Amino acid sequence: MTGHVLRSMRAEMTRTGGRGPLWNVLVPAAVIVPAAITFLIAVVAERFARIPGQSYVQQVSTTNAAYWVITVTVVLSALASAYGQAHEFRAGAHQYVRFALPRTWSAMMGKWLFYGTLGAALSAAMVVLVLVALPRVSALVYGQVSVTDPHGLRLVWTVPVYAFFAAGLGLGVGALIRTPAAAVGAILFWVYVIETAVGYLPGGYSLQRFMPFLNGVYATGQDIVLNPPWGQNLALAYTCALFSVVLLCSTWCTARRGGITK
Repeated sequence: MTGHVLRSMRAEMTRTGGRGPLWNVLVPAAVIVPAAITFLIAVVAERFARIPGQSYVQQVSTTNAAYWVITVTVVLSALASAYGQAHEFRAGAHQYVRFALPRTWSAMMGKWLFYGTLGAALSAAMVVLVLVALPRVSALVYGQVSVTDPHGLRLVWTVPVYAFFAAGLGLGVGALIRTPAAAVGAILFWVYVIETAVGYLPGGYSLQRFMPFLNGVYATGQDIVLNPPWGQNLALAYTCALFSVVLLCSTWCTARRGGITK
């Protein structure tokens, strides 16, 4: 079983290598977009803080320093795996995968390992970069930010875990929808529209506390208005469990309707 999983992982690395959406668009965006937004805000805030006559400067804590990494890099991890899996069906490559890797579960787990590891590594690097660089870019506003305080250490391990399981969710969505644009659109619509819009429904605030991506953000230690009915560790477990269920269900459906040898 382990050999099939590693074989699937290597196959996905080969298939997505070279020039393509993963390395030309999604990976650069996962690094550039959150970094650009974070440091632009920091530079502007520092300039305002240094205006003569300022009597008080609001310091930003570590719990508010990595927001854009959490909400952009993690989501792009899900988009990358969703696009990759859906494109495999659209291009007809799944027929070759079926013969090379007859066990559906092994094939999907190998892909999850590839996209999840990539997303976790990118998010971990971005969290460390942001927490280390912000106090140097904006000492007056972000001087309290630290990668070694309890909040910083929590961000360093929870954000990669969140990204790893988000990649699994994306893989599941891509396997179910099988159209790259639709799979990517479905995830974006859920994250940036549904989970926010739910709060405007009658009694929606209670329902919003169970939204998976908002729970994932809360689990990292990031300050948000959401107050789930459990602590941060349970929120992370809840989010990861939901993402895993989507992947497992999609894998089962793929095996059933794809005619893949059990």
